[in-house]
Amino acid sequence: MRVAIVVYDGVLGSECEAFSSILGLADHAEVLVVGARHGWYSGPGGRQAVDLCFDEVDRVDIVVVPGGLGCERAADDPELREFLGRMERAADWVVASSTGSVLLASAGLLQGSSAATHWLAGDLLRRYGSEADSRRLVTTGNVITCEGQISAVDAAFGLVERLDGAPAAARIRATLIERGAPLLRQDPWWRPVVDRARDLVGRPDLTTRAEINHRVDEPVVTPLSVMVELVDNDDLARQLRRSRRRRR
Repeated sequence: MRVAIVVYDGVLGSECEAFSSILGLADHAEVLVVGARHGWYSGPGGRQAVDLCFDEVDRVDIVVVPGGLGCERAADDPELREFLGRMERAADWVVASSTGSVLLASAGLLQGSSAATHWLAGDLLRRYGSEADSRRLVTTGNVITCEGQISAVDAAFGLVERLDGAPAAARIRATLIERGAPLLRQDPWWRPVVDRARDLVGRPDLTTRAEINHRVDEPVVTPLSVMVELVDNDDLARQLRRSRRRRR
């Protein structure tokens, strides 16, 4: 299975990591980072090194488009749009997380359909004829969109399950949790996120913004092992992200 992760200036490192780490553990997987040029692309969470340029990629099984602060500029890149249009026909699946859905819309892949996206990207989607969907994960044909880093983890596991079955997804989940066990045993500054997610499951009356603001401060970059822990509590994780942004 060949996976191409599209990068550009401003791409989010956490979303690149979510897809590369999970899909990279699938059987016979090869993960490639692709971009308009060779070299490094920087964004929140780290730098990404390009393995192949767009014109060097002919056939992959999955194309992943992470979100990022540079999505509006990247949406105007004709090479990126041409690549995505070509991959819609050549790849089995095209996946975008958060503002990556804007890049799909700019390349015509959404064809006017609504998409899951970052909660601030609605205006950008409308610019390209699509609308933001309130669901955290939306599948239309062979195109999957999801709203952010936690749902990116969910989407990646869903792809593994589709392609290799539920046991493979369970194996990868267990592997990532085991690798992250030293982090999860510590008491770092992101620990309250996991604890509150566990405490509030099934208790929506306690998930008010005021309480979240009072008790939890989410990190800028959440370790992947923590994202895996939160994958089933995406509504809470989304509220935590929003509450942190509004305090900055």
